[in-house]
Amino acid sequence: MTRRRSGSWMTLCACLLAVTMQMIDVTAVTVALPTIALDLDGTGAQQVWVPAAYLLAFACALLTMARAGEVFGRRNTFVVGTAMFASTSVLCAYAPTIELLILCRVLQGIAGAAMSAQTVAIVTATYSGARRTTAFALYGGTAGLAGLAGPAVGAVLLHLDILGTGWRAIFLINVPISVAAIVLARRYVSAGSGHVLSGGLFDPIGVALWSIGAVSIVYPIMTSASAMAAVPAFGIGLVLLAVFAMWERRRSAAGAHVMVDTRIFVERGFTCGCVVSALVYGTFTAFVLTMSVTLQTGLGDSASTVGVITIPFALGAVVASLAAPIAFHRWDSRVVAVGAATMGAALFVLGAAVDHFDRPGFPWPMTIPLVLVGVGLGSVIAPLQSTIVAGVSPDAIGSASGILPTVQQVGSAVGTAAAGAVYFAMLPALPVASDHLASQQNVLFGLAATMAVATAVAMALPRGDRAAAECVREPLTAPQRSP
Repeated sequence: MTRRRSGSWMTLCACLLAVTMQMIDVTAVTVALPTIALDLDGTGAQQVWVPAAYLLAFACALLTMARAGEVFGRRNTFVVGTAMFASTSVLCAYAPTIELLILCRVLQGIAGAAMSAQTVAIVTATYSGARRTTAFALYGGTAGLAGLAGPAVGAVLLHLDILGTGWRAIFLINVPISVAAIVLARRYVSAGSGHVLSGGLFDPIGVALWSIGAVSIVYPIMTSASAMAAVPAFGIGLVLLAVFAMWERRRSAAGAHVMVDTRIFVERGFTCGCVVSALVYGTFTAFVLTMSVTLQTGLGDSASTVGVITIPFALGAVVASLAAPIAFHRWDSRVVAVGAATMGAALFVLGAAVDHFDRPGFPWPMTIPLVLVGVGLGSVIAPLQSTIVAGVSPDAIGSASGILPTVQQVGSAVGTAAAGAVYFAMLPALPVASDHLASQQNVLFGLAATMAVATAVAMALPRGDRAAAECVREPLTAPQRSP
């Protein structure tokens, strides 16, 4: 019994290593963007593509990679995906041009999806009862802390400049972690049995419709000089996603395998929760990206300064996330609306007082609004997960859990693309510090407005489901995928 329990915890460790890499890679690279652009002669738009390409590729591949785990076995897919993640991380580290770096980030996003799509399924198969709850609490806490610690980790690696690697260390650090995860997975994770499920192996038409539609929405936002120029491609993307929904519904009616069970969108809580989740994740990644560029490129601060400024934000998010189960038990889904409103108000205050970032030393007057941005984020993310799935039928939980991280990653990609496009479009040809601050101010006001929309949508979430509070165990982020 003791040996079996030890093996199960080693299995969890493999999953924790994987989710740590995946979450850090989302945010750590944003701190290094100005340095990367200087080293590889990248433009502002190309800087935005470095994180956005990874997020978009991850989102487009996640559902397909989850299916691959069902067909070929979770352990095999996890090991192969982790090995690919390490390999593509090396390619990213030694990319000689910004264009090749973006391409390698696409490959890394696909590999990350293959790795991350298996983790929750592995944990679910390994644990049961109270031990499963504990395992998911550790999983969610690790994912949340890794995402919040990303900017600080990136800043530390840049400051240390290990063996002269500079920004490349942010990618190279994935290699030893990947090796450890692979060793643990091969030794302790149950092999399972890959099997062909009903309805065929894969849905290639669904994959094409979903991927092309998602790219069509994000690409014009980042590449068009005006909003009107982006409308045609954006419209095509929406049409393709609508066709994708109809295609999945048709396959479901025929009893074939579907990437997404569209019936769950009939549930108001699920649909509204997905919208709120996309808006919040998009706001978070946009905030980290633009602040990093403003402080380093615009004001000449070091990456270490960016890391330090994110500490109040991270502390606020962690504390609020830990308190979220108690708050949700007393006030149910209203906690989500209050958290979104708090985050929006704090972003507005930051925008109104953005000049404080241009003063010498740490911007102490900005500490409280930075903490409140984190408090709002933590208050939203933790209870939102259980609110979203509270009304979903048990047979659709697997599909719902797969859609959630996909929505989050798409929201992050769109938020990064939109905020980056607005930020760099407002800068003159030869910007000075005041130009960067003005651009940052407008982005912060835009993000505050986005959170106002999220607050309004959150008000429509169902209330009164006290039992759902028992499900709020994972602070800050939801698991990446369930079987």
